[in-house]
Amino acid sequence: MIRNICKNFNNSNNIINIKPIYLLSIKRNFSTIHQQQIKSNETENFNVKNKWFDINSRSAFLLLNQCFKSIFEKALTKEEIEKVFKNEKIKYQASLSTVSSKKVFDHDYSLSNLVVASMLLKDNNLGQKLIDTFESNKSEIPYSSMIEKLELSNKGHLNLRVSNEYLTTILKLWINSGQDKSRFLIENLKFQDDVNLNEIEKENKLLPIRSKKVLVDFASPNMSKELHVGHLRSIALGESICRILEYMGHDVERISHAGDFGTPLGIVLAHSLETNADYLKHIQDPACKDSEPIIPTPKELSELYTRSKERTKSDEQFSKRTLWTAAEFQKGPPIYDKDSGEQIGGSDPIVYDAWLSLCEASRIGFNKVFQMLDINVNERGESFYRDMLPGVIDDLTKMGFVDISDDGRKCIFLDKTKSKDSQVPVVIQKSDGAYLYATTDIAAIKHRVENGKEWVIVITDDSQSDHFQQVFKIAEDANWLNRKQTRVDHLSFGVVRGPNGQKLSSRDGNPIALIDLLHESVERSKQATSLSKSFTRSEKLDITQNANNVEINRLLDTFENNDNNNDNNNNNNNNNNNEVMIDEKHFLKIGMGALKYYDLAHRNNPYVFSYDSILSFKGNTSIYILYCYTRISTLLRRANFDSLNLNPNLVEFKEFTEKERNLIFIMSRFSDVMKGTEQSLKPGFICDYLWDLANSFHQFYETEKIIGNERQDQRLFICLAIQRILSTGLHLLGVETVEKL
Repeated sequence: MIRNICKNFNNSNNIINIKPIYLLSIKRNFSTIHQQQIKSNETENFNVKNKWFDINSRSAFLLLNQCFKSIFEKALTKEEIEKVFKNEKIKYQASLSTVSSKKVFDHDYSLSNLVVASMLLKDNNLGQKLIDTFESNKSEIPYSSMIEKLELSNKGHLNLRVSNEYLTTILKLWINSGQDKSRFLIENLKFQDDVNLNEIEKENKLLPIRSKKVLVDFASPNMSKELHVGHLRSIALGESICRILEYMGHDVERISHAGDFGTPLGIVLAHSLETNADYLKHIQDPACKDSEPIIPTPKELSELYTRSKERTKSDEQFSKRTLWTAAEFQKGPPIYDKDSGEQIGGSDPIVYDAWLSLCEASRIGFNKVFQMLDINVNERGESFYRDMLPGVIDDLTKMGFVDISDDGRKCIFLDKTKSKDSQVPVVIQKSDGAYLYATTDIAAIKHRVENGKEWVIVITDDSQSDHFQQVFKIAEDANWLNRKQTRVDHLSFGVVRGPNGQKLSSRDGNPIALIDLLHESVERSKQATSLSKSFTRSEKLDITQNANNVEINRLLDTFENNDNNNDNNNNNNNNNNNEVMIDEKHFLKIGMGALKYYDLAHRNNPYVFSYDSILSFKGNTSIYILYCYTRISTLLRRANFDSLNLNPNLVEFKEFTEKERNLIFIMSRFSDVMKGTEQSLKPGFICDYLWDLANSFHQFYETEKIIGNERQDQRLFICLAIQRILSTGLHLLGVETVEKL
């Protein structure tokens, strides 16, 4: 069922494909440029799911790295180069960092570790020597035109400011698919795993990752249990990681390693069979054989699990029967003799059919959540590896890794330097023949590597960190996993806490159902966006404001009123009261996007769940980013900006003002932000980047005139580029854009 739903998602429009609202039929007259008709498909080629240009070859860090490599080679003798770059104790790499505050500094990058090279050479004049070399050899230094000036700071850092020419190229990259993209482009790009890298290049952490076959294991719900708030973290992170890696050119397989094979299912099934549960009547009651199965709701399944679990605490015999039930359905489909029709293997037919029914009922609940969150994932549960498990255990036994405990369990002791009595073993098979999580996880990593996966990413909460380190270690010891050939990552995350600092739960102490959280988020988004109309612009940007402390009857700000009036003049179908009829999908986008964005922005740490924070117009939230996006939409609409009929190559871009320049410099960081996110698997980098861009745009908008300014055309193109970056970044985080809040 999950596979079918995901297939439908791929063929639907649920995954966003932004067609910007500024593609209007309205023409506008330009005073500073001539209009030229360009092919409409050039604009439509922009798609948030596809790279607009090659990310790796546009890395500013890599461009500057090659530039400084040439400067060092020209400034130093061969002996000096040996001392600096081939030093056995300190392997020096020129380390550039971006400057965080332009209010204090007028440069963009700083070579902050130049002091290390100076120390190795015992030359305090190295910085000035590099500057002099650059100034006298610009024509021979690659990408030298990227640098406007080099300066030496009092602290010995080498600071640089990028040129207007470079920034203009970056701007044009985002606004015109027909742009000549040969400028500031790394040729003969090298990758981290290239076999012909020299010793210095092998140490270069800036080199990009070559496209790989990737498997991302996320979501992974447990059958018979309702998805709770904790699952949001795995779902949001997994979907975002997949989108990011796909965007970067990797071949990504999305897998949900559903828990459909363990003892918890044995507990629920044993109780359900013994109490003649309604959802099994079509199996147990002959009178109901031909009737439609009764499908329990997710809440009913969770309640069933709770009652079953409680019974194991008070009924020892029942507890034993649950173990038999789990071991029984793990045997697989019943096998019958072709001639006699008698069963000769596999599970008990009733137990197996009950297991299938329980799993199918669970999927229905999971799919509702996946649909609301716009998640694309294929189920490949633990049971997929059923037939592989005996072979895995046999192979590990032959290799000498398996010990039999006194009670008949098959165990693996990982540390050969310690006594077995001082270790907790990894149990791979119980005495009754049942398998465990470790068994299926070991089989999974083996299967994934054997099927050509070059990068495997598993996403769970941090309580399973030790477990996966053990699984990877066993796979390595068995030579099923070679980390030099296959990268494996376990991405973990902390718990979501409530206002009391404890794990977020309902009043009765149980985890909050994720579906309830999602519905509540939609309702809260309606309130937040409704109250946002009473904000003035300054309050939306004021970090002390949120949707709870503004009077509802405050007037709409002038800009929004004017925009609504203009829209009404251009569209007779609008209501006279300037209200826009927005359907439920609009608030679904806002609510789901807010949850996912906030979670990704706080992935590294546990966080306190608060709708006020998640749906706030202040700080690093999706609402704040969307406000920037919709503000640009309104701006372009008011200017009758028609990018279909405008050729940016005909715009004569003037020297950028400092605020224009700051915006475009942030744009230029997109490639390195994406490379950093890809390598670290931290989507929060994109959140911070979008926040920086949106924040800078708001400051620019509040202080600079755009429409009616002599720089109008130039500034509208800057706005267009910003909006494209915002829509791309939000898509990679799993957040859909809206045209109005």
